[in-house]
Amino acid sequence: MTQNGSPMTAVIYARFSCSKQREASIEDQLRVCRDWCRREGYSVVAEYSDYAISGRTDDRPKFQEMIANAGESEIVLVYMMDRFSRDAFDAPIYKRELGKHGVRLVSALEAIPDSPEGIIYEKLLEGIAACESAKTSVRTKRGMEGNALKCKDNGVRVFGYRADADGHYQVVPDEAAMVREAYERRISGETCGSIAEDLAQRGVRTYTGRPCGYMMVYQMLQNEKYKGVYFFGSVRREGGMPRIVDDGTWDRAQHVHGKKRRAAESWGDFVLSGRVICSACGRTMPGVSGRSHNGLKYEYYGCKHCDMKAVRRDWLEGETVEALRSILSDRDEALRIAQMVVDSRTDHVADDERKRATAALRSAESGMRNLLAAVEQGILVPGTKERIGQLEEQRARALRDLESLDACKLDAEVFADFLQSGTLLDDRSLLDAFVYQALVSEEYVLVTLNYDTKKLEPARIELSRVLTDCAWLPGQDSNLRHAD
Repeated sequence: MTQNGSPMTAVIYARFSCSKQREASIEDQLRVCRDWCRREGYSVVAEYSDYAISGRTDDRPKFQEMIANAGESEIVLVYMMDRFSRDAFDAPIYKRELGKHGVRLVSALEAIPDSPEGIIYEKLLEGIAACESAKTSVRTKRGMEGNALKCKDNGVRVFGYRADADGHYQVVPDEAAMVREAYERRISGETCGSIAEDLAQRGVRTYTGRPCGYMMVYQMLQNEKYKGVYFFGSVRREGGMPRIVDDGTWDRAQHVHGKKRRAAESWGDFVLSGRVICSACGRTMPGVSGRSHNGLKYEYYGCKHCDMKAVRRDWLEGETVEALRSILSDRDEALRIAQMVVDSRTDHVADDERKRATAALRSAESGMRNLLAAVEQGILVPGTKERIGQLEEQRARALRDLESLDACKLDAEVFADFLQSGTLLDDRSLLDAFVYQALVSEEYVLVTLNYDTKKLEPARIELSRVLTDCAWLPGQDSNLRHAD
């Protein structure tokens, strides 16, 4: 009781984190705190509870509400000090904020004396809570990394999969069919928004219960897990989970731009956009499409800055593709191009990864040799067994990384087969891969390619814009048309 006879007041704050506790622990904390208040003569004026939120963050709704309402009671009562905060910096900041309003923080189970010694004891409790939280975080991360090395889900949900009893991903047939459909529709040129709208109407929902939206489809089309690549944190395993789409489908979906849609019609996609250059002014010739006054569709690459004659999209792209396929039909030329790609990857892509993995392997093996030599000499250091386990895990990880790098090596003969296969390399992929730019003049188009000739000069294709095979059209005076 206070000096004027009115009961002393308290608010109770309770919290549990998602990692180790259960929702029922909130009721346990509140029950203990209520009993303490009845025993000590305090009247409870409010109760605040945060569910499944770590004490290492102050981003807790009810915690912040309690701080904002500071002054409604004389004390804030918690089950133990670590319920208030597990962060070494947050705890004193918010205790000071409570103190500005004349409010003390009290623990129901930890008897902190109201004396200078009590300040030391309270600081020790705060430090212990922060230390235990940090250790819990390390243990949790270590456990999750161990799960990742076994390709377990670690609580990460992916549309199209479910976790089995052992935590491994298994395909959900109905959802997987929708994933494959989304990839095929994207490859055909449909936009992510259009696909999402249709899936939402068919009842597809995110894991938070919201209708399927643009971001869900966009992330679905970017997710390598659908082609069997498991990844979590720094762990990445090719073939670590069942695939839903093949590599070719996944790769094609990464290079698609939504087609223009006017009045539900199908319009062409300007594959060479940004790479068609006007020889007269040196500026790019963007794609232009629409209908003429008599309703005919047209699609051109045209210059907006000078009077350079526009070039038809289908003619430019079609002639370029035909010329490229003619080049690749020569086995020696296809093999030469493939070897350049293989040499480029070998020189620039995997060197750093291989160096890191090799250094980690040498370090692990050297450390294990040193420890075993010390044990043979009778030198036993605390933690030797645990350190050997860590080094074995490091060695295994380095070997897996090196195996993955070896598996990613390109074979020139196999890649040449791929380049020569008309079914695997579609027109768009061919243009994207080989065309650097197309320089347009009135008489010809000079297409520069992304590789060099045997003379180490940029490879080029010259397409003539001048009609050479002509025929007379009856009833038309002096009107020449192409024989096609």
